[in-house]
Amino acid sequence: MGADDRPPGGAVIDRLATRPQDFNLFQAISLLERAAPDAVAVGRAQGPREREAVRLSAFVSLAFEASDVREVGGTASTGEPFTLTTPALSLAGSGGPLPLPFVELLLERRQRRDHATADFLDIFNHRFLAFLYRSRRKHHVALNPQAPSRSSLASTLDAASALGLRTGVRAPDGSALWLRHAGLLGGAPRSMAGLLAMLRDRLGVQVQGTQFRGGWLALEPDAFSRLGSGMRLGQGQHPQGLGQPAVLGKRVWDQGAGIRLAFSGLSRQRLHGLLPGGADHALAQWLVRRFMPQDLDVAMTLRLAPGAARSSVLGAANPMRLGWTSWVAGPNFRGALPPVQHALARQAGNDDTTRITRITGAA
Repeated sequence: MGADDRPPGGAVIDRLATRPQDFNLFQAISLLERAAPDAVAVGRAQGPREREAVRLSAFVSLAFEASDVREVGGTASTGEPFTLTTPALSLAGSGGPLPLPFVELLLERRQRRDHATADFLDIFNHRFLAFLYRSRRKHHVALNPQAPSRSSLASTLDAASALGLRTGVRAPDGSALWLRHAGLLGGAPRSMAGLLAMLRDRLGVQVQGTQFRGGWLALEPDAFSRLGSGMRLGQGQHPQGLGQPAVLGKRVWDQGAGIRLAFSGLSRQRLHGLLPGGADHALAQWLVRRFMPQDLDVAMTLRLAPGAARSSVLGAANPMRLGWTSWVAGPNFRGALPPVQHALARQAGNDDTTRITRITGAA
């Protein structure tokens, strides 16, 4: 088989030339522009001597066109620019600003193979489309020739959503937050739906969430109430009735103290990864703490997929943790295994460290 001397992405360009209607207009221009790296970018030519990668022309018609791209021609090996014909943003046509009699005149001349007037209008059509493409490329990551993390749009999203791409914020495995999650991380207040969407997309697992899991919160010493000659409340307030704000005890109940994340349909490998010490567990923990602005307790529930349970054999090569990766059951057990539950509780302080607390064991 002979050597393939086509330019990079030649197969994609061939498909674009044979089936242009399968491509978006801006996508097609971007592909053609990348196929001619030595040419000037579309809309950047400063004079007639500078050759742009793609020459844009309008397809004049009074019909409604089903595709933004009508025809693509040219090859990079010839040294001539690619040509792309489109009905979009045409001066003449069913949606153009020129009057209908002038459009009919253009169609009549095209039928007689007189393209002089259409070629003259294409000077302006090319300029309009080129500036439209430049504005779209500036605000669209996929159209930018640079790597997504180095584009100007990525810098904007990083600053607006606090992704930490430029400051070097990284997960335990060295990865960064994804650009497509900027909309979830940039909003305020944060929602459970946004957290679940990010976890499902990043980890590729099924996860459901429960909000308002109440819990006891320990009071700080300066918030205690004391009886005596110097009876006082925290911060110099005068004593009041119970609950206003005097309380009995050293802790109070907070109904919004935490949330629960339930992972289901897990394989044994994913279950092991989401357990404390696993790579997925560290990533999930980091994502949750980066997403939540409040200091909430997070309980995690892990459930194996039906049929994923296997018999365990004791041995050094097969370490097991009772209630997490192994369960005691009879040989005829066919029921559902209890879920694995553990909690992620933030330690006191401003760092991102967490302590892992075992909640329940398994029978």
